[in-house]
Amino acid sequence: MKKIKYVILTIIFIIFIVNIDIVITSVKSASIIFFNKVFVSIFPFIILSDILYYYNYHLFLKDNIGALISKIFNINSKSSSIFLLCLFTSHPGNAIYIKNMLDNDEISLNDASNLLCYTYFPSIAFVIGTIGISLYGSYRFGLYLYLICLINNILIGIFLRNKNDNIDSDIVINNNSNIFDVISSSIMKGINISFIILGTLIIFTIIINLILRYVSINPYILGIFSGILELTSGVIKISDVSSSINIKFLLTVFILCFSSLSILFQSFTILSKYKINIKKILIVKLIFSIISTFIIYLITLI
Repeated sequence: MKKIKYVILTIIFIIFIVNIDIVITSVKSASIIFFNKVFVSIFPFIILSDILYYYNYHLFLKDNIGALISKIFNINSKSSSIFLLCLFTSHPGNAIYIKNMLDNDEISLNDASNLLCYTYFPSIAFVIGTIGISLYGSYRFGLYLYLICLINNILIGIFLRNKNDNIDSDIVINNNSNIFDVISSSIMKGINISFIILGTLIIFTIIINLILRYVSINPYILGIFSGILELTSGVIKISDVSSSINIKFLLTVFILCFSSLSILFQSFTILSKYKINIKKILIVKLIFSIISTFIIYLITLI
């Protein structure tokens, strides 16, 4: 088994050397995308979310909208606060929150896998600003996409609803550190996670560009394939396809609801020390992205 692993790694190394120009270009383009579109939107929220978690923000939400979310999904107040925070942060913010809960024994592995499935939200600034306004010149286009992502995740949450009687334990973290230590720790965590995201973005960008060098792909298939591997590249390629706005909208819905392997890989990397049910997450995300896309297709026929 080890020999096979070494052979595969050697082949990959040779491919990279032979195509060093593609590798360098991919690293540059992925880094530009990351620092211009990803880092600026997620880094502040990673820091803020860690601080909110440390100061037991879920207790504030418990008696407000968090109570409604808890009833819908039959989850405790801290889990419902994660769902609400993910509406405004970007993936893999959900993995960060869930890792904090697992580290403090506040959630089971099964519940963590379920929660991970329905808390993948693309950045609202990315969906409305980048996709809606920048790519299609329409605020409404981006808003509709985001609302579909929200409904898709709610449906997943209901499908995976906790069947057991859920008792909210109101776990509280004892926070003896001063605010400066908390902020410093949160910044370091934000930097580490941000570079995990950058690394996976670079890897998947290299893979896509290497495939494109040797394989000629239909623009539609290219857009979907790129989106399955890496979300940002996929939605950009779909926007460049010469097709009707309805088809572009449907393809973009599929990609956003699925979230892309790059984003899922980022989450699995953050949660690597835990045995998260990766197969279950992939299957659920794929099935519901297809269902949501099909429902939107039927609506467009009306």
